[in-house]
Amino acid sequence: MPADVEQPDKLAFNLDLRQLTALGATALVGYGLFSLAKQALPLPIAAALVAPVVLVGVLLAFGRRDGLSGEQLALAALRLLARPRLRLLAPEGIPTPVAGTRPRPRVAALDLPVRAVLRSGLVDLGSHGFCRLLRASASSFALRTQEEQEAMVAAFARYLNGLTQPVEIAVRSEPVDLDAWATALTRETAASCNPALVAAAADHARFTAALGERAEVRRREILLILHGTRGERVAAQAELERRVGETIELLRAAGVELQPLHGPETVRVLARVLDPPGPPVGSALEGTVTRAC
Repeated sequence: MPADVEQPDKLAFNLDLRQLTALGATALVGYGLFSLAKQALPLPIAAALVAPVVLVGVLLAFGRRDGLSGEQLALAALRLLARPRLRLLAPEGIPTPVAGTRPRPRVAALDLPVRAVLRSGLVDLGSHGFCRLLRASASSFALRTQEEQEAMVAAFARYLNGLTQPVEIAVRSEPVDLDAWATALTRETAASCNPALVAAAADHARFTAALGERAEVRRREILLILHGTRGERVAAQAELERRVGETIELLRAAGVELQPLHGPETVRVLARVLDPPGPPVGSALEGTVTRAC
């Protein structure tokens, strides 16, 4: 059974319809431009003018990165350049600037696909379907023996080969405020009746605070996102719950422990993604979870 069942059919010269169309259009445009340029310019200069057009056509036909074809990457780049780079959380829309004020940079409202977060952790993405978030533990792969590494790779390969729905692996890195952690540690142990514990906690707090002064300390978080197709919420939740259980069991054999995130935890993760230091205390986003289960 072939593995690449979604590969487009090859029509001629081992090229598919998309590649033949891109190369044909490039040849027509390049020939027309060369025919016009050679009437007024020397042949080397006319060929140099056509070369960028040919190069772009070849890149569109054969270029591929991260599973995206050349024209998909080009369209994504054009959309990125055409849209404002600064996005704001403004559900009611961007207000019109007051007359006479300084011109502001181009801004646009940030259209989040998240429509609701249930207490069970199910995230409603509107027309994009549903998803569940799972926090993954890092595995000490380099410290394992060769046999253990081969077993972990084989277990992870079995999981990937059995996928029938989209899965996303997100690795986040965010700064950690060690001063706040050290202050909280000192405050919690100050009331202890054990002087040795208080002294050890104070010493550890000083050490931790010194780490933050010497260099920026960051925390890494690995998230596994299971996507589900659009449909009834109850059916989608049951399907994703089943996939969550299967994923936990399959990846446990690869040395990865997964923890499903419930509603409040999911909201906190989304809030940190939008604003890495975290949402302001009392903001509308903090702790917002729908009452549905």
